[in-house]
Order: sequence, then structure tokens, then C-alpha cells
Amino acid sequence: MKFAQLKYKLFIILLGIFICPLLNAQGFKSWKELHIYYKKNNIQLETLTEKQLEFLPILDVLPADFDELKDVQIKKKLFYLITLPIIYQSNSLILEDRQMVINIEKKYTRTDLNENETNEVIRLSKKYKLDYSDINLKLFKQLKQRINIIPISLALGQAIIESGWGQSRFALEGNALYGQWTTNEQRGIIPEERDEDKNHAVLKFDNLQKSVQAYMYNINTHGAYYSFRVVRRIAEKVQYTDPISAKVKFLAAYAEIGDKYVDKLELIIESNKLREFDRFKY
Repeated sequence: MKFAQLKYKLFIILLGIFICPLLNAQGFKSWKELHIYYKKNNIQLETLTEKQLEFLPILDVLPADFDELKDVQIKKKLFYLITLPIIYQSNSLILEDRQMVINIEKKYTRTDLNENETNEVIRLSKKYKLDYSDINLKLFKQLKQRINIIPISLALGQAIIESGWGQSRFALEGNALYGQWTTNEQRGIIPEERDEDKNHAVLKFDNLQKSVQAYMYNINTHGAYYSFRVVRRIAEKVQYTDPISAKVKFLAAYAEIGDKYVDKLELIIESNKLREFDRFKY
């Protein structure tokens, strides 16, 4: 009995070690506090592991004074450490849906689905905007093509461009890391330089994670990124020498500048060596 109590106490201590950083993470009011936190916990980007990534703090918002940070190296490091765990966790949630589809498809090829499994296929089809009137192998293929992760290097690169390394007005005031538009001005922030004949606003979010999840959902469902999703599916089966570049080519629709956006994104990925972050496994 005493041994059981000791194990329970040890469990509470270990739980506290892991949870405390997450609780404290929400209290950062300045980039200096955040910088000290990472430094104190000896968190290094070069040696960061999946396990460490899972326990990095998930910030709801960027530090209010993040746009005052002038040191380029510190700015980049903090931006990576803020966004990496959010991107990783958002991808992990997508993989949960994907694994559900794979498991149900395996059952479908052997026997009839039960009511719960059928309802799950319908739920995911609705979520990812697919016609579920006929549940068949074609639908499972479509689901798997849409329900998949966004490479970390791409998600980081686009966040850098769209949020100006987290220092844009939209990122700080609306948690908008990806500059997604809305025609509902009540749900967004109106750009100061918006043309008179335009009516768009930059969509704002309750927290940073919702911004990342909305971005991934957009890439995974919008018709403009169909070719991206096809290439992503093929890249899983064919050994591309440069799969990231193959995918980047089909993101021109993300911005009005089109192909110039692709060039800019490729430059950001290469110059900042963002592919190194694709090393994380799920």
C-alpha cells in the first residue's frame, strides 16, 4: 500500500513538471519574458526532439510587444518556438482523422460498416466538404487526399510571409498568422492600404492555433489547392528528390501575386533552412 502511495506521489510530481510550463506559458506579456523562459529551460532549435516539441508551451497570442523586437536572430528563434508546437499539434489532429478513415476503409474492404462507422465517414465527409451520398472506395480515396498534414517547412514559410515573422498588425491584433481574407468586416481587420473598391478584411481568430487550423483546412479543402493535394498524395508513393519544391509550385493561388508568391516562398524556405523542421515525426 505504501508503495502504491509513493508511485502516486511520483506521478503527481512528474505531471507537475510537464504541466507547469504549459500553464505558465499563457502568462507571457513580453518577448523578453518568453526569451528568458526558453533560455532558462535550455530549449535549442538545433537539437529539438518530437518529445520536447510536444511539451513546448502553446501560446494563445503573441507577446504584445513582439513587433518591438529588433534582434533578427532572437526574433526568428522565438517565432519558430511559438509556431512549431502549434503547427505540429494541428497536424497531429489531422492525422487522427486520417487514421480513422484508414481504419474504416480497411473494415469496408472486408465487410459492411456498422452504424457508428458509417456516421463517422459522413461526419468527416461533411467536415472536408465531400459528397457522401455513396460510400465507396472512391470516397475513401478522396478523404485520404484531403485529410493529410501540411509539411512544417511550408506552414512555417507561409506564416513568415503572411505575418511578417509575427510582427504584423494582423498577427498581433487578430492572431492571424496566414492573412486569410473575409468579406465580413465584423470578423476581420480592415487593411489600412485597402483600395476603395475592395471590401475584404483579414480574418481574425480567438487564438493562434485556430489560425493555423483554418489555414490547414483551407489548403486541404479549397478547390484552388487541388493540384497541391494530388502532388502530396503522389509524393507519399513516389520517391521525389525534392518533394517540398514539387508542392510549393501549386500554392500560387494563395496570394494575388501568383507565381511571384511561389518564388518568395521558395526563397524563404531555402534561406532559412526550414526543411530541417520536416525532420519531426508523428
